[in-house]
Amino acid sequence: MKKKLLSVLLSTAMVASLLVGCGSSSEEAAPAETETTEEATEETEEVTEEEAEPETTEVTEAATMEAPSTDGWDESKKIYTYSWNDEFGSRLDLVLDKYPEYKDYVEHVNLGVSGTDGTYQTAVETAIETGDEKYPSLIAADNDVAKNFTESDYTMNLADAGLTNDMYANAYNYTVQYGTVDGNLKAVTWQAAVGNFTYRADIAEEVLGTSDPAEVQEYVKDWDTFFDTADKMKEAGYAMLSGPDDIKYAIWDQQTQPWVTVDADGNETLTLDDCVTDYFEKAKQLYDGGYTDQTSMWSDGWSANFEGDVFGYFGCTWFVYWCIATTKDSATSTYGDWRVCQGPVSYHWGGTYVCIGADTPNPELAAFLLYELCCDPDMMASIEEETFDFVNNKEAVAKVIADGAGASDILGGQNPVETWADGALAIDLSNATYMDANLKAIMDKASEGYNAGTIDDPVQYVKDEVASTYDYITVE
Repeated sequence: MKKKLLSVLLSTAMVASLLVGCGSSSEEAAPAETETTEEATEETEEVTEEEAEPETTEVTEAATMEAPSTDGWDESKKIYTYSWNDEFGSRLDLVLDKYPEYKDYVEHVNLGVSGTDGTYQTAVETAIETGDEKYPSLIAADNDVAKNFTESDYTMNLADAGLTNDMYANAYNYTVQYGTVDGNLKAVTWQAAVGNFTYRADIAEEVLGTSDPAEVQEYVKDWDTFFDTADKMKEAGYAMLSGPDDIKYAIWDQQTQPWVTVDADGNETLTLDDCVTDYFEKAKQLYDGGYTDQTSMWSDGWSANFEGDVFGYFGCTWFVYWCIATTKDSATSTYGDWRVCQGPVSYHWGGTYVCIGADTPNPELAAFLLYELCCDPDMMASIEEETFDFVNNKEAVAKVIADGAGASDILGGQNPVETWADGALAIDLSNATYMDANLKAIMDKASEGYNAGTIDDPVQYVKDEVASTYDYITVE
């Protein structure tokens, strides 16, 4: 089914609306009839200057939400929360432990299916369309598919349920960008899945003479330096990375325009930018240069290299605690031998966003649960300290840092929170579209073939695949 995307101009308008801060109304204000051309020009210049200011770790005084009273509630006020695994439900349980008066009005539905292959999305949409008695009032969605929900009528503008932008004011900007459609916040997240370069401290000491994150960062600070260091690792008998596709999320997040744009008539066009070519060429440089063990992400060989000859991975917040931590009890464990630094660029990898179903019987409760989970700094600080999620709230992160929390045994006692807090500031998802996950899957195949020599022109391969698979998208 053809789906309309945000245009480049709309993405710009979204950023401007976020800078205003509230966004509590879904209606646009009419321009003043008395505004002069000169005044309009001056205002545009001021907004442009404001948009150009980089994000900082400065904490904003955010608006708060009162807990709703359950007086007069009955079974009709019960809501159902949906997810594909138990992560969202376990985080929501922390909120319900704080507010036990709502436990009788909330039931979590864990579908136990893949969150990204279409199975989960189909199940949720079917529950909505068939009038299932367990209507999805809170819908968790993986970063890869969340825009399929936010850009549909199945979900509501959060401000209409009472959750406004000024309550979400301390979220990292990239998560606000991703959860916003037509200037309206439609999804929020409690976690910021910030990317980093995760490396072996013992190998760093041997080859570079240091394992200190600040000093190792100088060896991977940009791509030219990164490949110079790859030469050093190769000479010493180590792979720089496990596989050539390890770099993909880091490079893809350097998008300069949406990969699919829409014109005023709703026509969609493929508009690949330079980061696509950059991924193909750098991955091939890794492959041809023998800088990796030629594994593929998530393969057995890729995971086995947590204990192998690989210097580092382009990981992220959850990668540290739920991927490399799996080595803890093995005979050749590298647990405690890892450290993190930023690497050549800032980027994200994954994350879970949550929407409110448009026909929820209790928008007040749905909004408050999301406020507690994704906006309340005290709740979010406790989530980080209890679950190791790097939370999407600058005030909560500042509290974690001030408390000295976050030091990780996996990382040999290093506290990665400040690295992630700094890395989150430069991530830009203003160009994201609902098609990105599909396009990335095609790019992966193109890169694999380009490395192996079976595809001569990977960019043309992507164009041909899009033209044949998505006939409603114009390919130029």
